[in-house]
Amino acid sequence: MKKICIVLCFSISLIMASCGHDPEKSRLYFDKGMDYLYTSQFDEAIELFDKAIKYDENNYEAYYYRGCAYSNNFNTEQAFRDWNRAIEIKDDYADPYFNIGLVYRRNNDQSMACYYFKLAEKYGRQNMEDYVKYCDYYE
Repeated sequence: MKKICIVLCFSISLIMASCGHDPEKSRLYFDKGMDYLYTSQFDEAIELFDKAIKYDENNYEAYYYRGCAYSNNFNTEQAFRDWNRAIEIKDDYADPYFNIGLVYRRNNDQSMACYYFKLAEKYGRQNMEDYVKYCDYYE
């Protein structure tokens, strides 16, 4: 009985150690997810970004790029959730603001698009001139 308890405790500790916060594992899965994203293998990229987030739930880049993969799979609702989660983690991360603005612009909601484009510009997104040049008209 004592051996069973020891083996059980050891097994549980191994399971616990294999899950949870591990930024190195998160980065490995993230990097592989990026490879899939760049080759337009969106479902595979999403799976790997899921794993990256599993090992580091504060990996704002994994949320952002998983949102991009969802967007490319025409799942805008999930993309918005991921982009907003990236913003919750790092509120000065410009890229999610920009992508949200693009979705609003695609849906002909220029005032919301401008709101997000201006935030993207504020937080340092480069080459925003063409996106914000008509925004004063929509305010």
